[in-house]
Amino acid sequence: MTYPRVLIVALGRINATDTTNNGLLLRSLFTGWPRENVAQIYSSGDNGDNGFFGRYYRLGPPDRWLGHLFYKLKDAAKEELVGKPIPVFVSGTSREPPIRSAGKRLFLNTGLYELIFRPRLSKEMLVWTEDFKPDIIFAQGYCLTFAWLPVMLKKKLGIKLAFLSTDDWPMYLYSGQLGEPRVFTRMIKFVVKRATTRLMSVVDVPFAFGPPMADEYSARYKKTFITLSHADDPRRFSESAPLRSHPHGVFTILAMGNFNRFRWPLLLDANKCCRLLAEEGITARVAVLCSAIDPEGAQEIGRASYIDLFDDPGNELLPCYLKGADLLFLAEGFDEGFVSAIRLSVSSKSHLFMFSRRPIIVYAHPSTGVGKYAAKYHWAHLVARQDVGMLLETVRDLLKNTIEADRLVSCADETVKAFHLGDVNQARFVGSLTNCLGH
Repeated sequence: MTYPRVLIVALGRINATDTTNNGLLLRSLFTGWPRENVAQIYSSGDNGDNGFFGRYYRLGPPDRWLGHLFYKLKDAAKEELVGKPIPVFVSGTSREPPIRSAGKRLFLNTGLYELIFRPRLSKEMLVWTEDFKPDIIFAQGYCLTFAWLPVMLKKKLGIKLAFLSTDDWPMYLYSGQLGEPRVFTRMIKFVVKRATTRLMSVVDVPFAFGPPMADEYSARYKKTFITLSHADDPRRFSESAPLRSHPHGVFTILAMGNFNRFRWPLLLDANKCCRLLAEEGITARVAVLCSAIDPEGAQEIGRASYIDLFDDPGNELLPCYLKGADLLFLAEGFDEGFVSAIRLSVSSKSHLFMFSRRPIIVYAHPSTGVGKYAAKYHWAHLVARQDVGMLLETVRDLLKNTIEADRLVSCADETVKAFHLGDVNQARFVGSLTNCLGH
């Protein structure tokens, strides 16, 4: 197989070992790629490891207008946060943490800083890029800087550009939907739309994350988008031995991931279900494999009688824990703004749950991407309203009704084969890039 030299221009560094959604996705797509054929320009998210790609360039003062002032202000903002708990927000793209000072928050979270400290093609960046000699650029966006920069590099280098995003950031970026100040929303939304339209107009290989995004983006941007999905190797799961979080005889409901302020309250609903089941003589508990959680949520979850909080076991052990559960619980969200932001997103937990061959409950608004996905392909039972009674009825049914549980597992198997096999997704990805380049 021919592997082109790909320059990834993406906000968060793709590290060798972290568990961010975007990191898992790109490591899956670039598995087997010669390291020397992949490089990345990034801004944040460096965990200090050797990285997954062959070489990296981190944006610095020369790469922004007024760059020295920008990084001075950025360092001051980090000092402000030392020793303070950091809330978990939506994106898995290694964004900088939110700032508490009202003035700095207004400046950063509304996107004003991106208009002032715009990216520029520094001599250092161009020397590094030309030394790498890329065949194609791979962009993701997620902020204005990384919407503008790939277009600038494409024009300068005269090479092709591919694009893949895992959620609909052009619609929620700086919109106020995730709690940002709304003072400059109208102006910033105009800038975001213009930058996104320009980016999409010059994309040569447009990828979409899942069928709903492919359909909407094709209509919105007047291009045919190639569908990719989160994927994995089924042998990782079939060869893993189940590892139970609770003793046999305890019905284990397992949840996992990042629990931001929109998600952690849903765990308390599961806790109430376990309390009600206990009154019926059924012993059930919730195991939460947590990679991050909102500080307020951590306190509330810590007081919940039927929830046990575990550290993230890591990607290698995860299949064991998933297979050891009796029921998998994918808690997404019901908040109106949050739902709007993730209406084209499919959780990175979805395919992992499917591979585990355990019955799944999706607890989410029907307009979320994962809610629509579950409703269409029936790989999970969708509880589409935040209602403890409905949730309890579903849990009780799957606990007792093995026929329904087996049906969900069977539908999950079919969905995996259709969309989530790692070798199929990677072949489509590599083939699309090489075909564009005429290799």
